[in-house]
Amino acid sequence: MNSTFFQLGVVLLERGRAQQALAYLDKALEMDPDHQQALLNSAVLIQESGNAALRPVAVSRLLRLVQKDPQNERVYFNLGMIAMDDNDHKSAENWFRKAVELKEDFRSALFNLALLLTDDGRPLEAAPFLNQLVKHHPDHVKGLILLGDIYINNIKDLDAAEKCYERILAVDPGNVQGLHNLCVVYVERGELLAAESCLARAHVIAPTEDYILRHLNIVRSRLAKYNGEQQLTESSVPPEAEDKDNLPEFHEPRQASLLSARQKKSVGDNSNNSFKNNERRTKDAASANYADQSSSKNVNHNKLKSDQSENSKQLGQRESRALSSEEEKKKQA
Repeated sequence: MNSTFFQLGVVLLERGRAQQALAYLDKALEMDPDHQQALLNSAVLIQESGNAALRPVAVSRLLRLVQKDPQNERVYFNLGMIAMDDNDHKSAENWFRKAVELKEDFRSALFNLALLLTDDGRPLEAAPFLNQLVKHHPDHVKGLILLGDIYINNIKDLDAAEKCYERILAVDPGNVQGLHNLCVVYVERGELLAAESCLARAHVIAPTEDYILRHLNIVRSRLAKYNGEQQLTESSVPPEAEDKDNLPEFHEPRQASLLSARQKKSVGDNSNNSFKNNERRTKDAASANYADQSSSKNVNHNKLKSDQSENSKQLGQRESRALSSEEEKKKQA
């Protein structure tokens, strides 16, 4: 009978009736408190519902699963997601680390851990996890964006940052965020002609993005100033050699760009009757902006933010995925 309740819960969830699905999963657990699939899926449903009052129930069910199956990385990952919802960043970090220890290519755990560390002011600790992420998932655009950001701001390796953005454009030639950040690399190098061409291309792709046009005008203004000075002095120094310290600061606009945890369901199942594999989708995490003022030459990227309506504090961007064993096999294949 408990299996019947569980199957009904799965069917209802696939039909988008999450509240009724949770009720049937609860019934399955009344019949069999150790039903592992019902424990996991009900816990994730509670987490995604955004009902803070029920989070202790979800945590209790996940901890019960830890006792029964301490090698299930998805359990630790979802404990981390709940800790993030509770604004307990230390616990979230520990749970994500445990998930990554058990599954080195765990896409969502790697990404969320890296973002958590970055948001905590520890980008150099985040970089190895991002490199691990893109090693196993070379087309992970958001991971490449964040890694490029760290290469520019913290590691000061423009060549490595350029490779990140070029990889993004190889996967998605129309990715404005990746293209714009590549333009930033050119500005950092003082390659204003290349930056102008790059930003002009970005403007064609995204003509409604005001910040791109504004940045393009900044670069063109700087080039015009140089050309005017050159006519007066007949200087032979190319624009690429222009002192970057005199350029306006290039940095990214503040924007809460991520969906909250409860806006995207991501429920896993260990049985063949698995839930759909949904990864939390996010808006662009690092679309950049230039400050229209004279400042340092560095690209100051604002941190990627996660919009969590449960509290006013914003954390790092998050992805959520709880795969069934069948789906995991397909991904690994």
